[in-house]
Amino acid sequence: MNIYIIRKYCRKIHSHLSFIFAGIILTYAISGLTMNHLNNFNPQYSIQVENYKASGNFPRKPDFTKEQVMQLLNRINQTDNFKQFYYPTDHQMRIFLKDGSTFLLNLNTGEVRYEHIKKRPLFNQLSFLHYNPNQWWTYISDIFAISLMIITITGICMVNTPLLGSKGIELVLGISIPILFLILFSK
Repeated sequence: MNIYIIRKYCRKIHSHLSFIFAGIILTYAISGLTMNHLNNFNPQYSIQVENYKASGNFPRKPDFTKEQVMQLLNRINQTDNFKQFYYPTDHQMRIFLKDGSTFLLNLNTGEVRYEHIKKRPLFNQLSFLHYNPNQWWTYISDIFAISLMIITITGICMVNTPLLGSKGIELVLGISIPILFLILFSK
């Protein structure tokens, strides 16, 4: 088969697969960047902590009523979000809210630590895909991985001298980076 015909088909395959999977490539790139920096940034949730002192005398466990809990949640406009409460210690009561937020009350001092959790728009959904949410996404990810290999191979075949000169050196360098990293840093 003529090399020019092979390159022509490689160019078509490369082009079509690149456009088909451009969205997935960008999705993984953006969410991958955020997931690489989990120590500095939580891509899924924004957590805001509010500390304040609640007024009143608070009953000891297990004498708190649901109505009293609702009064505490009324200050932060979370009465509709109530899930349950319990006593982690004799002088603390923790309230769980439906969105994952928590409310911790010190029964001796009235000090409150309210941790409000809110899903980050876009980043939450993008990073969700990295956790392989279901079997269908596994199939899509496998097709995507195979397509990336085809995109790479067709891209190499489109170049006039794919493995000679600087292109070959760049290819070897690209293969060497993950191998070198594994040799140096894996246990």
